[in-house]
Amino acid sequence: MIPGMEGRPGGVFHGRSVTFIFRYALVSEQLFSTELGHYRSFGIRAFQKTECSWREIAFVSDVSTDRSAVEQLARRCTEGQLDPIHLLDVVEDAL
Repeated sequence: MIPGMEGRPGGVFHGRSVTFIFRYALVSEQLFSTELGHYRSFGIRAFQKTECSWREIAFVSDVSTDRSAVEQLARRCTEGQLDPIHLLDVVEDAL
């Protein structure tokens, strides 16, 4: 099960049911930097639909400390069915 996606078999996109091949989920991280000390940041995990489950296929750590911005980016990646090979480029462009 993808965190935050419990009970959602497909998805909803502008009021109609869709089947996603890729899903993107927010990941909360507790990190440490010598400059900042301990801090909370948020990353994005990419999952791909298999025959019977979801398989993690990509992860970008420490995207931002702004939870809302990372949630919105993950949602847009899911809705647009971004190919995970482009995830890092999309994250960099969003910053």
